[in-house]
Amino acid sequence: YDDTIFSLATAAGRSATAMVRISGPRVNDVPKLLGFAGPEPKIASLRTLKYQKKKLDQAIVLFFKGPESYTGEDVMELHLHGGRAVIEGVYSALSAQDGFRFAENGEFSKRAVVNGRIDLTEAEGINDLINAETEAQRDQGLNQLEGALRLQLEKWSNDLKGFGAHIEAYIDFPDEQIPENVLNDLLQGLEETIRELIGFVDDDRKGEILRSGLKVAVIGPPNVGKSSFVNWLTKRDIAITSEKAGTTRDIVEAHLDLGGYPVTVADTAGVRESEDTIEQEGIRRARSWAESADLRVLILDPETAEDASVFSDLLKSGDPVLMNKADRVTKVKKQTSSVYSLVSVKTGYGLESTLSELTTIAKKKMGTQKLTMITQARHRALLDDCLASLREAHFGLRNHADLELIAEDFRSAIYCIGRITGHIDVEDLLDVVFKEFCIGK
Repeated sequence: YDDTIFSLATAAGRSATAMVRISGPRVNDVPKLLGFAGPEPKIASLRTLKYQKKKLDQAIVLFFKGPESYTGEDVMELHLHGGRAVIEGVYSALSAQDGFRFAENGEFSKRAVVNGRIDLTEAEGINDLINAETEAQRDQGLNQLEGALRLQLEKWSNDLKGFGAHIEAYIDFPDEQIPENVLNDLLQGLEETIRELIGFVDDDRKGEILRSGLKVAVIGPPNVGKSSFVNWLTKRDIAITSEKAGTTRDIVEAHLDLGGYPVTVADTAGVRESEDTIEQEGIRRARSWAESADLRVLILDPETAEDASVFSDLLKSGDPVLMNKADRVTKVKKQTSSVYSLVSVKTGYGLESTLSELTTIAKKKMGTQKLTMITQARHRALLDDCLASLREAHFGLRNHADLELIAEDFRSAIYCIGRITGHIDVEDLLDVVFKEFCIGK
């Protein structure tokens, strides 16, 4: 990389301190540009920054000599006071110099991958850690940052390279046939790897759900207390409540932390027959959101319990059904076939046990005893491709297929794993991976 990049690596807005990170070939010119004596590597030093004879700030300056730095290049950090004018003054001074430019999203981490400081899974772990809002998300991001996923993938990759090397050896000597004992060992090792991969992939998407949050749709007929229930869950008025049916027209989302697990709960429009075109669109969106959700909570009114049948195509096994307005109940007008819990959003009756049930469901859908999980859809797709190639190799070995074809199956499987970690020609992957990063990373 010819450019020296810089960016704010702390949150935007007024704060006590702000850190500007600089990386690239011209980092050693920064002290002269900003009028201070260059510090020793890894020694925090107090310096006065100046540009064009004007003082910009008193700052703590840190220098990291490449390759022993985050990006693998020379890196300098300017720990400034967090006023906007201070930051803009430093930006103006740096951007006026040839070879300096603002960093793009994730570009510091991108350079770290290219320079071999981290692999793609560890870079994704960094991004997940930055975006973590709950304890479980933090633990998962930190686990991936520390290389747990990389180590597991490298183990499989090395196993497959060993299997492939045996096949390549017999390709080089076409007159030799694979001895029966060698073939049996290859099949046994390959079958074990396939079993491990299947077990790893068959995880109910727990890691991906944990990363993005469990999606919970609160559904039901109009005016049964859906918005009041969502407001109770969030402990604040995010949804409008009214005695008038059909108040909610759009999806209202709220983010919760249930037992350390992230949950996005959506208040949706009441589903009923309506001539109102705006309400019809709200109902369409409600059904669409519910269909894509990980969990649905159906809320009914004792007076309209028969309306449960309208939602039979949406409800799935394990979706809770709440019979609200227990404070008014004398009897349920028409017994619903669903198993329901009696609650009252008005008095709070039954809500704590409902919250406990939702927390248990969240832990079940996102919690795991496994230290390493798939956290990205791209990981899953590539591991599925890897498994497909290994099944082809297994079929070929058992049926004495052309060794060239079997070797290609192993190469394809290894390539799929390499695309996850970035241990191939990574340039075509980097833009996809790092577009979600914040600028200063």
